[in-house]
Amino acid sequence: MRDRPAPIPEGPRPLLPPRTVLAAATAALGLLAACSTAHGVVADLADEPEAIVFADFEDGDVKSGYPDIGHNECCSSSVQVAGFGRDSDASVRHELRQGDPPQAGGMRAESDAMRVPEARYGLGDTRYYAFSVYLPSTWEHDDRSGDIVFQWHNAPSPAEPCETRKAPSAFLQVHPHDGGEWRLRLNSDPNPCTTPETIDKLHLGLGPIALGEWTDFVFRFDWAYDDSGVVEVWQRTGADPDWAHTHWEGPNTYNDAHDSGYIKWGLYKPGWNGGASSGVDKRAVFHDNIALGTTCGSVMPPGWDPPCEAVPALSAAAAVPEPPAVRARRRR
Repeated sequence: MRDRPAPIPEGPRPLLPPRTVLAAATAALGLLAACSTAHGVVADLADEPEAIVFADFEDGDVKSGYPDIGHNECCSSSVQVAGFGRDSDASVRHELRQGDPPQAGGMRAESDAMRVPEARYGLGDTRYYAFSVYLPSTWEHDDRSGDIVFQWHNAPSPAEPCETRKAPSAFLQVHPHDGGEWRLRLNSDPNPCTTPETIDKLHLGLGPIALGEWTDFVFRFDWAYDDSGVVEVWQRTGADPDWAHTHWEGPNTYNDAHDSGYIKWGLYKPGWNGGASSGVDKRAVFHDNIALGTTCGSVMPPGWDPPCEAVPALSAAAAVPEPPAVRARRRR
């Protein structure tokens, strides 16, 4: 029998007022926006589309109201609702222990929207994604391998028999480099049939990690396997509330049929695959306000100002196929 899961550590104080206050303020702003002035000064914000998915876990359920959200979990400790959040009292906690039974072919404790049809993405789509992630102050960086905390995954093409498994188009990684940094990995291939040898790999360095602090991310992907692809990232932490901006232009996915992509969040530690060990034996990560939409504003929690239009686009950084990570140009 497994040991009882360790108590979930107390999280940081919310960085913003409780969601109930934010919702009331948002409703008031929406009412104001619906009323136009004689000179048309007040914009009609009611035209902003809703998020395709918005999971804040405030209902106390790890599916957050989406019954088709799936989980890779071995144990009762793998996926839980935690008692604190980014700006509320709930988030989702994923825990992975060395020696846990593998799930879906690897060492992972993850949730996914693979079976949520409206959350799928494909070639030619422009999608915005937002979430907040928290690494506890007790987190120890592992020199053996990084930890993947968010994935934009792809299913193998049923029309291509050579594709039995497929690496994700992109993933966000906690990398041990230089005391810990966020890295975004991009995988792409213009060939209809992708094999491990035909994947082009690129790492974008997104800056240092602040342990014991929530980090907010907003991503924009123009999904393409050629140079028309675009990736933009906005991020901030409680210790540095200004948004930092990263811009990349180039391939960011595979030459696949439409709507083959889906998102995953939680923990995947490939360095533990095959029974391997490392200098740490347990991981826990927290996610909140996981959102997917067609505009920047649609994925923002109530009361948050979208950062995307506030920062001008930057020119693309030079491509480097393998680590060390590309330092894409960034602006605060």
